[in-house]
Amino acid sequence: MMALEPEVKIGQKLMLINMNSGQKAECKVVSAKPVRDGKRNVAFEFVPTEINFWKMHFPVAGTKPIRRTVQALFGSVRATKMTR
Repeated sequence: MMALEPEVKIGQKLMLINMNSGQKAECKVVSAKPVRDGKRNVAFEFVPTEINFWKMHFPVAGTKPIRRTVQALFGSVRATKMTR
């Protein structure tokens, strides 16, 4: 979902460009709801649904999260005496 100023219609096709990677992808507007300042929240879906446009990776379903404690990362930290 993105906030856009131009008016768009449901079903309209857009071309998105990922400014980090330069990748272009076609998408279709599935929702457009007005918000403040003349903008609208626009939800869209990619036409080739298998595309990884945002370059995000998610763990496999059922994978347990990795939990790291500060002590495991940095070892024991001695407390220091605070004075005023």
